[in-house]
Amino acid sequence: IFVTVQTVYAVEAVKGGVAKLPCDITPSVPNDKMQIVIWYKEGSARKPSPIYTFDSRDKPLEQGKHWADESILGGRAFFRHNEHPSKLTIDIVKDADAGVYLCRVDFQRTPTRNAKVNLTIIIPPEKLRILDERGMHMSHYVLGPYNEGVSANITCVATGGRPPPKVTWWLDNALLDDSCEYLSEKRVRNILHLERLQRRHLHSVFTCQASNNNLITPITSSVTLDMNLRPLWVKLLGENRPLSAENTYELSCEVIGSRPAPTITWWKGSIQMINTRETSSPDGNTTTSVLTFVPSIEDAGKYLSCRGQQQLIADSGIEDGWRLDIHHVPLVTLELGSNLNGSTIREGVDVYFECNIKSNPWVYRVSWRHNGKVLHNNPTSGTIVSNQSLVLQSVTRNRAGHYTCVGSNQEGDGESNSVQLDVKFAPVCKLGQTKSYGIARLEVAEIRCELEANPTDIQFVWKFNNTDNNALIVELPQNLVTSDRSRSILSYKPAAEYDYGTLLCSGRNEIGEQKEPCVFYVNPAGKPDALSNCSIQNQTTESIFVECVEGFDGGLQQEFIMEIYNVQQHKLVSSVSSKSPIFVVGGLESGNDFDVQLYASNKKGKSATVHLPASTLKSAEKHISASTSVPLHISPLLGALIGIVAALMLIAITVIIVIRLRHCGNERELKTYDDEGLSLSVTQCTTNGADKGNIETNGEMNGSMESLEEKNPDIIPHNNAEEFFEDDKQGYILINNGPVCTYPRFQAPVVIVGQNSHYDEYRTSDQNEEQFTQLSIPNRGVPYIIYNKPAPNNALYRQEAIVYGGREPSTQVLPCLQPLSPPYTLSTLQRKQRQVVHPHVSCSMQNEPITINDSGSDPILSRTQMDPC
Repeated sequence: IFVTVQTVYAVEAVKGGVAKLPCDITPSVPNDKMQIVIWYKEGSARKPSPIYTFDSRDKPLEQGKHWADESILGGRAFFRHNEHPSKLTIDIVKDADAGVYLCRVDFQRTPTRNAKVNLTIIIPPEKLRILDERGMHMSHYVLGPYNEGVSANITCVATGGRPPPKVTWWLDNALLDDSCEYLSEKRVRNILHLERLQRRHLHSVFTCQASNNNLITPITSSVTLDMNLRPLWVKLLGENRPLSAENTYELSCEVIGSRPAPTITWWKGSIQMINTRETSSPDGNTTTSVLTFVPSIEDAGKYLSCRGQQQLIADSGIEDGWRLDIHHVPLVTLELGSNLNGSTIREGVDVYFECNIKSNPWVYRVSWRHNGKVLHNNPTSGTIVSNQSLVLQSVTRNRAGHYTCVGSNQEGDGESNSVQLDVKFAPVCKLGQTKSYGIARLEVAEIRCELEANPTDIQFVWKFNNTDNNALIVELPQNLVTSDRSRSILSYKPAAEYDYGTLLCSGRNEIGEQKEPCVFYVNPAGKPDALSNCSIQNQTTESIFVECVEGFDGGLQQEFIMEIYNVQQHKLVSSVSSKSPIFVVGGLESGNDFDVQLYASNKKGKSATVHLPASTLKSAEKHISASTSVPLHISPLLGALIGIVAALMLIAITVIIVIRLRHCGNERELKTYDDEGLSLSVTQCTTNGADKGNIETNGEMNGSMESLEEKNPDIIPHNNAEEFFEDDKQGYILINNGPVCTYPRFQAPVVIVGQNSHYDEYRTSDQNEEQFTQLSIPNRGVPYIIYNKPAPNNALYRQEAIVYGGREPSTQVLPCLQPLSPPYTLSTLQRKQRQVVHPHVSCSMQNEPITINDSGSDPILSRTQMDPC
């Protein structure tokens, strides 16, 4: 049995807004689903027809199909099923959309659900009008102006709206009046009564508001209250102090609080003053009147007043004033002494001034000023101040200038007229001139000479001297000189070496001749020298830092220029200049090669260009790590060394494998005695004839050992490659006995007998030219190797001789080498007399003793001593 559930909703919407009609489509039981929603609108027809459907049968809600009756809804409706509850929204609601709507919801399992929605359309009020007391609409929404203290009524009328709106008055978000009067079906009025307007009501904003719903913002209309205000106070600014007669004063009177601007008048007794001007503050609250007043002695005791009044408000005037007290500052005049003529004063004469003062009250101090600076009594320097007189003894040109006398009383300082002291003097050199000139040969240069003199009409004389003898000074012709009062310019052109020296400039005026001439030095000048010792101090992926040493500047100020050219593109990429030969250039491309050109430049030209190759690092080189392969810039020499080291490392690995494969059986080690604690292992060998095969093997090894040694990674070359292949300059002493197992020569462990060695105490004085190195290889099967010369920095040189040693595991081991005790060191052996035992000669074939000795000395080591076989 299906049961229908009835639900009723009341919905309001503002005309022109959005109406939202709710309809719950949520199933009442689990696992149920809404099938279709059908909207109807009740009308005159007995059987209403659908106006909107949302069909989700056999599909998810998101894929449901919407349908609307365009004649009624006109595309303004949409069913929002994902809201809770679901709603049918109607945009741009019309008055005709009001009515009762029916929502029918069919479910898969549960009964059909019906809901009714009563939609009411609200029409907001149309407009507001604010009227003054005369019933007139206020232009610009400004109310008034009203005089301070009066009362006012403001009327607000709302027109239109369904239902009728409520009209209220507000002030700064505060409700003032909510009483309203309904005039007709479409007009509502509210009258605001304002009693005794005060200053605080000025510029108050009164807002009328009309509203008939809570869905939209109420319509409002505001007016601003304008008022006329009386002055709050009137005040003369400053203090009532005595005024100086015949001086001009500006007295200010301030009127505050009047609106609009007040009328301000000035009075001296019963006489109105007219020389005034007025200014107002930006907010109009303060008005200032300035009176320009020149008092006289007759004004003493009179009343000076200022009156401010608002003309629109009766009896609003306020007055403030002072009783005048007229004093005057000293009236001072200054003149030269009566017997002095100011136009004929020269250096060395005495000058005095007289100060005449008229003052009320009388002065309490008289002071003197020179060019605005106060003068003090100083008889030592020739300045004597005596009350109203000033005496200057033996005046100099530094005393020239303007002098004034200042008389001071209680009213202030009265400064006299200025008297100029004009001191005549002979010419002297002006300070700050260029004294040294760098001039190239046959170059015309202008030498400027400026003098100080009074009067400035000067006759110039130029002289030249290139020796220390003043008797050889030569006066230059006047056709080379251009003079203008106190300035002279000499056009000088050195043609030979003797034209360089000293130029002397002197002058003469009506006072006398210059005592010391101005000296100018003429030095040879030319292009600067080239930069030297230029080097790249640092380089990054995008910058280069270059530093050089500057050369001779050619006698002129020089600057330094660096130009960077891209080697691949052959174009200039950067150019910088500097006062010092230090350059830093950034913004370069990474991983590029550049030609850096550096030179110096002065007014005569530029120096020779220094070329410096440079390059920026590749950007990846900033992130080098142990596991990352980064391409490097490898020079040819570094590449050759790396190749040699890699080849030697490969050969060393091969040799080690061969040694292990050809390891000869059991070995015995003979320990030699060393008083320094050095233990030397001596390899034993056999003379078994069955080892002839080893002899052949030794021969084969003899031919391959040279290539193995070249690729041995344990031999690290220190000097140039030529040093490793010197012709028979290095020799070996090979200690071996007959056919033995072959072993390549190894480098480590190495015990050096030579510089800083424990064997130094056994060296003789003949060891300065020949030093020997004893190499001990304690590994089994490896013989001793004795060199007759040490390599530089303890590096072992490669020799033409091949070292063999070792034994077969199946042969009887016989000693081939006696321990080398310290008294038998080989440091005195000479290469030219040494004899080397061939490695392929057996012990039985060595019948003759082999002697190794120094030239001119007895043998110290024989073959029989070395080889007991």
